[in-house]
Amino acid sequence: MYQEMQTANCVEIVLISPDEKWRRTLGQAVGEVHGGIVRELAEYPSSAALASPELASGVVVIEVDSDTAAALELVERISQNAGATVMVFSGSGDPGLLVRCMRAGAREFLGFQNLTADLREALARAAARRAEIEERKKVRGKLLVFWGAKGGVGVTTLASNFAIALRKESGSPVALVDLNVQLGGVAVLLGMNPRFTLLDALRNPGRVDREFVSTLMTQDNSGLAVLPSSDEYVPSVQIGNGTVNKVIQLLREQYGYVVVDAGPGLGHSTEAVFESADSTYVVTQLDIPSLRNAQRFIAHRKRVGDPVLEVVLNRFEPRKLEYDEERITKAIGLAPRWKVPNDYPAARRSQNTGLPLAMENSPVARSLLLMARAACGKPVEKEKRGRLGLFGF
Repeated sequence: MYQEMQTANCVEIVLISPDEKWRRTLGQAVGEVHGGIVRELAEYPSSAALASPELASGVVVIEVDSDTAAALELVERISQNAGATVMVFSGSGDPGLLVRCMRAGAREFLGFQNLTADLREALARAAARRAEIEERKKVRGKLLVFWGAKGGVGVTTLASNFAIALRKESGSPVALVDLNVQLGGVAVLLGMNPRFTLLDALRNPGRVDREFVSTLMTQDNSGLAVLPSSDEYVPSVQIGNGTVNKVIQLLREQYGYVVVDAGPGLGHSTEAVFESADSTYVVTQLDIPSLRNAQRFIAHRKRVGDPVLEVVLNRFEPRKLEYDEERITKAIGLAPRWKVPNDYPAARRSQNTGLPLAMENSPVARSLLLMARAACGKPVEKEKRGRLGLFGF
């Protein structure tokens, strides 16, 4: 307990209440159990102030009686930061208010009665939780993101089957996330009927923590853990600030590898995922629209400082090649590393049956296996067939 309180004393506590009487009451109780820094705010902070380190990673005690609606909105917004511990204080003792606070994301509910003792125990739990979060941050799974140059290039097929091959090759737990909220295809491709989807996280940003995200995952027959997109068409989705990135980071704490099918329509949320990626696979075909889009995306990622890009030429047919490797490299600004052969009948069969391509013994499966071996640090045997071999380096 002494060690836990020492840890808690290193964390700044922020007290928020427009009521001066309640601020004094809370400040006095905190002073009795906490020897660290205490900061008081006489009004509920604006959205711009939420980025401050104290609100993002410390302990925040919010009095909810003065303006319950504003206070609960604040609880929900601060709770979206994985490192913050939000406690609420109320002098009313209303059980219904307790439920509303917990749904908004509060981890502790403090009342006037036994305030000092309850606060002492709450701070000890907050210290233990903070230590656990810091410990988990020391080991993070690799984040591997697949992006398609345009619709129909096969990015979902490659991402899904790559994840299965990676699970087999690495022997580590692998998570697959479908970020195409409106029309994702991972669940259908793998023959799954998930109970929960990414949409559940987007609709409940205040609930997103390690335990909640774990309940959203669905296991497939290969041992892959999948967070699919919605099984309904959603014209528009209200995306909480940082929710997608928070889900990804929580998965990295639980899985050795997180593979993402980066769908369109998530704006800055997807951008944050690219920024965190250990590697981004740019999937394209050898047609002018695809190559043009790939060039634009690669140029953008280079401008923002993302050097870990791997170009994947999908449905590659050497005998029908119209451009040599030098021209392709010049056109898109990066040499292709991987060339996945065209096997339309096998891909169509997989889509219609829900049986993954990665489970077969085929040229496509072998190319995905090589990509997976490279991703988990294993030596890769090169199979060259002339200058533009089947598998590229």
